[in-house]
Amino acid sequence: MPRFEINGSPAKSHVNLVVADTGSWEQAAVFRLEQSPAVSAYVRNDHLEFTIPYEFEGVTHAYTPDFLVRLADDTTLILEIKGEEDEQDRAKHQAAWRWVAAVNHWGKLGRWAFDVCSDPKRLGLRCSAAGFAPSLY
Repeated sequence: MPRFEINGSPAKSHVNLVVADTGSWEQAAVFRLEQSPAVSAYVRNDHLEFTIPYEFEGVTHAYTPDFLVRLADDTTLILEIKGEEDEQDRAKHQAAWRWVAAVNHWGKLGRWAFDVCSDPKRLGLRCSAAGFAPSLY
């Protein structure tokens, strides 16, 4: 798995090494997360045990999203960096949206959001100063 080292001390993550599943997309996302004024903190969801259960073709799986991002408005954004989607990816993402809706309805874990970013270069537009803005892609 590629590893990406942040030059200098990262301002918004408690780790200085990102384990990336892709050659450049997740690294670009880290750069944008560091630069965005709407982002308070982020972490690559690697070995954090944060998973969302989903079913695909009758089999239960565990979906591990790419990043957890704390936005300036205290929303926790579950962020997936994804180029092309297949049917299994769509099942994962639908499960994440259901999970977010359920957690927000419950109300005891703060506000959550989910997004799939297909262009990390534009990620900063996704996280507006007013909070999560999915229409800005």
